[in-house]
Amino acid sequence: MKTGLTANELDQKEHRNNSPPKRSFIRERLEIEATKLSVSIHGSQYLVDFGLGSQPRFHTVSKTKECSCGVPYCEAIEAVRQYLQAGGLRAPDPEGMPPCSICGGRTYRDRTWDGKYTHTLGWRCEKGGLRHFLEAKAERIRKQLAENPWLIPPAPGYPGVRRDELMTYEECQAAYRRASSPDDDPSI
Repeated sequence: MKTGLTANELDQKEHRNNSPPKRSFIRERLEIEATKLSVSIHGSQYLVDFGLGSQPRFHTVSKTKECSCGVPYCEAIEAVRQYLQAGGLRAPDPEGMPPCSICGGRTYRDRTWDGKYTHTLGWRCEKGGLRHFLEAKAERIRKQLAENPWLIPPAPGYPGVRRDELMTYEECQAAYRRASSPDDDPSI
């Protein structure tokens, strides 16, 4: 039967009682260890500081993973990804929505159409409603498919597979019918 604290337990309890109280704070800057970049929140975007030896020094990354320098696979986008994985705060949603890309009219948020994997904001247009959002999304997908036609990109010793090389179910079924029809078989 235990009646009191041992000397070791007593020392640990005193150390806990004498330590300063833990304060919760908001982390606004986080140094990325591997690349020595500094990431901070600037409005509704992320500001990445590459340091004095880099041109341009500051890159602004939006929540749609687009960098201000225009390079599609910029290091700043990867730095923001690492920042968020390390527990960094997410930037707030933008205050005003951009105009409709189809008609230029006002848009308003529709959270039911937020991109689960792409993290794009859902919206509706005052004039065209959901139809304009879906048209803009389809156009963006068409553009991405045209820029990257590979399902499996080529590698050394492997030619790769393009999306247009695949057959649909209907095409496969028609080819099977042609191959298995008795009219083509000379042995019957």
